[in-house]
Amino acid sequence: MTNGARLFFMTLLCVWMLCGAGCGDARAQTPATQDELYLEVTLNGEATGTILRFTQGKKGLRSTVQNLRDLGLDPQLFGVAGRDEFDLDEANGLSYTYDAARQTISLQVADALRVPFELAARQVRQAMPASAARGALLNYDAYLQLGEAWRQSSVHELRYFDQDGVFSSSGVLNLTSGDQTRRAEYVRFDSYWTRSDPATLQTWQVGDVITSSLPWTRSMRLGGVQWRKNFDLRPDLLTFPVAALKGSAVVPTALSLYVNGVQQIQTEVPSGPFVISQMSGLNGAGQATIVTRDAAGRTVSTTLPLYVDTRLLSVGLLDYGIELGAPRRNYSIRSFSYASSPALNASLRYGASDALTLEAHAEAGRGVVNAGGGVLWRLGQFGVVNATAAASAGSGAGGGAVTGTAAAPVVLPGSGRGWQGGLGYQYIRAGFSVDAQTLRATPRYSDLATTEGSPLATRSDRFSLNLALSTRQSLGLSLISFHSPLAEPARIASVSYSATLPGGAFFSVSAFRDRRVAGAHGVSANLSFAFDNRVAASANMAHQQDRRTDGPLAGQPERSRSRSYTVSRAPEFGGGLGWVLQKGNLNDTRYDQAQLQYLGRSGQLSAITLNNGSTRSTALDLSGALVLMDGSLQTARQTGGGFALVSTDGVPNVPVWHENRPIGVTDSGGHLLVPNLLPYAANQIGIDVSGLPVDARISRTRQIVAPRLLTGVLARFPVERYTAASIIVHGEDGKPLAPGLAVLHTASGAASVLGYDGMAFIDNLQDDNVLLIGSGERQCAVRFPYQYQKGSGALPVIGPLVCRPPGEVQ
Repeated sequence: MTNGARLFFMTLLCVWMLCGAGCGDARAQTPATQDELYLEVTLNGEATGTILRFTQGKKGLRSTVQNLRDLGLDPQLFGVAGRDEFDLDEANGLSYTYDAARQTISLQVADALRVPFELAARQVRQAMPASAARGALLNYDAYLQLGEAWRQSSVHELRYFDQDGVFSSSGVLNLTSGDQTRRAEYVRFDSYWTRSDPATLQTWQVGDVITSSLPWTRSMRLGGVQWRKNFDLRPDLLTFPVAALKGSAVVPTALSLYVNGVQQIQTEVPSGPFVISQMSGLNGAGQATIVTRDAAGRTVSTTLPLYVDTRLLSVGLLDYGIELGAPRRNYSIRSFSYASSPALNASLRYGASDALTLEAHAEAGRGVVNAGGGVLWRLGQFGVVNATAAASAGSGAGGGAVTGTAAAPVVLPGSGRGWQGGLGYQYIRAGFSVDAQTLRATPRYSDLATTEGSPLATRSDRFSLNLALSTRQSLGLSLISFHSPLAEPARIASVSYSATLPGGAFFSVSAFRDRRVAGAHGVSANLSFAFDNRVAASANMAHQQDRRTDGPLAGQPERSRSRSYTVSRAPEFGGGLGWVLQKGNLNDTRYDQAQLQYLGRSGQLSAITLNNGSTRSTALDLSGALVLMDGSLQTARQTGGGFALVSTDGVPNVPVWHENRPIGVTDSGGHLLVPNLLPYAANQIGIDVSGLPVDARISRTRQIVAPRLLTGVLARFPVERYTAASIIVHGEDGKPLAPGLAVLHTASGAASVLGYDGMAFIDNLQDDNVLLIGSGERQCAVRFPYQYQKGSGALPVIGPLVCRPPGEVQ
C-alpha cells in the first residue's frame, strides 16, 4: 500500500470516530444528552444582572420554573405552574432571543404577565409586636375653690397594667365646707379590665362598657362584657377603600404622585408595570396625577379621578362589636346603679366590595327586641348614599308610661311593633360639600335606651351645604328638624361665614333661627389674632332670643347677651409660664378673670381669680400623672396612649432622645419617663453616651419599642462599669519594664501586653489580683488589691509596683 493510500484510510477512520455512523444526518448534530447553558438574562431589554441555567432540548431551549420566580415572574400566569421544567416556546406570552456567541438570552414578556412593582403613597410607622411592663398609673385633676365656703373636686383614673391586660377605675371625690359643715362624696365613673390581641385585632373588655353602635342606632352604658374588632391595633392599616393607581414604565423611571395638587411620593421605579397603594389624606372627590420621566428626560402626566369615603370598609373587612350585661343607670350620680334585667347588643359592618358596605344591628332586653340593617353605596365619583331600616317588637318597652305635661301628655312606647327608616346622601369635594340625612320612626318603635327612659326621635332631618368662596373664605348653610316625645319640636336654620384675614387674624360669624318658634333667633361673632411668642387675642359677641316655655312668663321673649375680650400667652411645650386675661359681661353682669399657668414635666398648676362685681372667687387647679414602674415612682404632666420608662441601671444625668429629639435626662435613680408614644407602632428611644462616665460601657444606645394601648414599656439600657485600672510596673532596679512583655491576669485568665513606661490596662479586677509578666526564667509577678470607687468619673492608676519573682509574690 502506498503512503497516499495509507494516509487516505487513516483520515476516513478519524472522521468515522469523530462523527460516528450518523455524521451525514443533520439531526445527529444535536447531542443525545441535553447541554447545560448558563446565560446572562435580559428582560424586556433591561439587564437583570443574573446568570441562569438553561438546557438545550429537542424543540429549543428549556428552563426551570424556578428561573421565572428568580426573575419576579409568576409561573401560573405562563401556564407552567406545578412543573419543574418547560420549553420556552410552550410558555404563554413569552418569547426569547438566544445569542450563542455572547451567551445571552433576551426574554420578552407582556406587562399583564409581570408582577407589578408595588409602592405605598403614605409613610406610616411600622407596626410591630407590642409589649407591656408591669406597673401602675394615676391620672389626676384636682380643683380647689378657696374662700370661707371652699369646695374641692378631684377627678382621677387609677390604672394597673401588665402583659395580661389593663385594669382601670375612674371617679371623682367632692369635698365641700360651709356653715360649719363638711361633706365628702365619692362617685365612681367606670371600672373595667381590657385585653387586646394585635394578631386577630380583637379586644375584650369586662366591667363598665359603652355599647357599639352605628350612625342610625344609639349607644348606652352596660355593666358586663364586650367583644369587638379593634382596628386601632394596626396603625398602619387603612380600613377604607383607596384607589390603587396602576401604570407601566418602558425604562427605569422617576415617578411623582400628586393628590389634589399636593405631592405625596417621589421615587424611582424599574421598567415594567407598577401599582401605587395606601393613598391617604383625601376624603371625598379629588384627582391623582402621576408624572413619570424616562431616561431621556421626557415627561408623561396621567390624571385619574378619585372618590374616597372613610365611612366605607375595604372589601373583605369585618368590623363588629358584641356586648352583654346590665344597663347602667344614674351615671356620674351613683357609683353602683344597674338594671336587674340583662341586655344584649351587637353591631356589624362588612365590606362587600370597595363600593358597598353592609351594616347590621340587633338589641334585646327588658321586653324589647330590635334589629335592622343598612347599606352605604358609593356612586362612582358622585358621592355615597346610605339607607337603613329597623324594626322593634316588645311586650312592655317603656311600660306604656305617661310623661310630659298635663296639657300635653306623652306616652312612651309600650307593647307592640314599630319601625324606623333612614335615607341619606353625602358628596364632598374641594370647595364644596353637601350632606343630607333623614330618619323616621313610628311612635311604637323602641330600643334598649327607650326602656331606660330615653325616648327616640320620631323625626330627624339634617341638611348642610359648605362652600369655599376662596382659599381664605368659607360659607356654610344648614337646616335641622327634630321631633321627640319629650322635647319641643325644632326646625332650625343657620348660616356661618369665616375668613382668614391678613396679619394672622381670623373672623367668623354665625346666625340661626328656629322656624317653629316665633322670634327665636341668635347671632354670634368672633375675631381672633395670633401674634408671635405664643400670644393670642380674641373678641366674642353673642345675642340670643327665645320664648319662655313655663312659669308665669311663659310665651314671653327671653333674651341673652354676652361679650368677652381675651388675651392669652400659652406656656412652651417644654415647660414654663402662661397666662390668660379676660374681661366681659353676661347680660347685665360684668366680670373680670385672670389665670396664671405653670407647665412643668410633673404636671400643670393653674391659679384662677374671678370678679363678677359683687363677689370675688379664687381657685387652684393641679393636673398630672404618677407612674410606678421598675421600683421607681415617676411624675408626668400626662402619659398619652402609651409611654416608656428609660432605665440606665442607676446612672443619673444621662441624656435621653425620642425620635432623635432630646426629651430629658435620667434622674438620680437612672430613670426617665418618655410620654406620648404611639401604641402598637415603632417608637425609637435612645441615649447619649457622652453623658456616661468614662468607666461605663454600654452594649446599645438605641431601642425600638411598641407599647400596648394605655400601658408602658421598660426601655432598659444596661450600663456596666469597668472594674479596670492602669497598672504601672517597674523592675527591682526601679525602672519601667520593657514594652512588649506578656501580661497574664491570673484571676480572669485575660492576657495583655505591657506598654510604654511599664503601663498595662487590666479589666475584670478582683479584690486581690496577681499579674504574671514575661516568661521563662525572667518571669516576674506583682500583687495588688483593688476596690471600685463609685462615681469617681475616671479609671484609677495603680503603681508603680515592683515586679518580683513569682515565688516571692504568691
